[in-house]
Order: sequence, then structure tokens, then C-alpha cells
Amino acid sequence: MPLALAGNIDKFERGSLRGLERALGMILSENQPRLQQGLMLKRALQSLGGSAEVFSHLSRQELLSFIFLLTQFGDTTRSETPPEYLQVENVPFVIQWKNGHYMIPLEVLDFLSHEKIFKDQSYLFALIPSLPLKEKKAWIRWMGVDFEKGGDRDLNFELYFQCRLLQKPFHGKSLVQETEIRLEKIWPQGKNEYLDWFYKGLTPFYYALEEMGKKEKDPFLVHCIELIKAGKFILKKVAEPYGKPTEYLLVSTVEGNTPQLRETIFQWELERIRKDSLF
Repeated sequence: MPLALAGNIDKFERGSLRGLERALGMILSENQPRLQQGLMLKRALQSLGGSAEVFSHLSRQELLSFIFLLTQFGDTTRSETPPEYLQVENVPFVIQWKNGHYMIPLEVLDFLSHEKIFKDQSYLFALIPSLPLKEKKAWIRWMGVDFEKGGDRDLNFELYFQCRLLQKPFHGKSLVQETEIRLEKIWPQGKNEYLDWFYKGLTPFYYALEEMGKKEKDPFLVHCIELIKAGKFILKKVAEPYGKPTEYLLVSTVEGNTPQLRETIFQWELERIRKDSLF
């Protein structure tokens, strides 16, 4: 999982930020307060107007390498990356924070998550922020993580981090091949008490799935529940004309369809897992 730049400048090798600093027209220093760094980065990224301008200056291979990095939850190492996706050193949004270690900072992922192209293509990092807050809180509790600190943005990143851990054992595989599935196709209304709670607006979807998972015996449905918990599929509300019942989809995510190749575990990840995980 990538780091935020704000408050963590001391963790990066000297000179590793120069490409991003040049692209954003700013200089980052360990002496700046974390809040100041965060505001500077946010304003500089917003001044770009969008990622299209940045991407238009990339070669085809550089763009493909950047997209591969997105599928890997925003970071990778040189030794664990296919050679055809190693053209990232000229991509200003990518930092080689240590020799052979590449990442897209969390501030950049947050900036990109607001862009329509990444939502339309069903990238998990762009769809998580679109969920209602009650759904995100139910999901993180279902994952077994005690998360009460920080704001909504921190919760988005925590869900993203935990999905990477949960998706790794799947190796990008799934018994469900559809890119979109109507929720009622799997769990029709009136057929399952837990999902009926959700359909009636009594509980969040992810709470209903957690309760269902404790009793479900059908192997395929158990598999579906595990896919949803890991973020390989994510809930999406479909806009319906006034007066028609609300419809929900399960949308297959880009990250969930891609094998996660990184085996290296970074020290800060170990510290976060020991602190936050209740597994």
C-alpha cells in the first residue's frame, strides 16, 4: 500500500521527489508541517485540471506501466514487475521512493479517484469513495478492523489497504465472470432475510452480507460473499426514474481482476497490520 507524502517525507530517499515536485511546481521539505504539506499537494494537483493533460505527454509504454501500477493497488517493486511495465520513471505521478521501489502517493490516488474515467472503468480506488459512509463503516467492521480514527478519506484508504490483503490469495481468479450483476439476480427480494433488511433500508448492505456469511452453506454463494468482502465486486446503486424501485449492481473491479504480484512486505505495512487488524 502506498504512503501519503504529507508527514512522511523522511521515509523517501533524497531526490526521489524531484519529478513530482517539478510537475507540480513545488518543493517538499521535512521541515514543513504535515497539514501544510497536504494542502500544498492538494492545491497543486487541482491546478493541473485533470490527469488527461499529464497523460498526454506520456509514451504508450509509460501509460501502460502507470495503469499496471494502478492495478497493483498503487505500488510495486522492480523485481516483481513484468519488464514491459517498468517504464514508470518518467511518469510524474510515480515516485521511486527507494531504489527499485515505485509507488503512486495516496494524495495522487485521491486526486485521480474523482475523475470520471476511473469510476467508469471500475477501479476500486475510485469506487470506494462513492459508497455511503454507513456502508464503508459496515464493510471495515466486517473485515475485522477496529477503525474509529480519522475522517472519511482515511477510511477510504483503510478499506483499500485491507482489500489488497484479502485479494492476494485469489490470484485474480473468480468463479463469477460477469462484469456487472444485478444484486437481485443472486439474492432476490423476499428470498433471504438478511438482504431483505438491506432492501427495506434497515441495515447497510455490507452488514447484511456479514450476517449472511455466518450461516450460508451454499459453496457458490459463500464464494460470492468472499469476493464482495475482498472488493473484487463492489456495490453500486443504479439511478432509476422517479417512482421506480431502486436497483443495485455488483460491479467487478479492475484491481479484483488482476493478480497481485507484490510479495515484498514493507515495515510500515507490518506496523499497521499489527496495530489495526483483529484477524
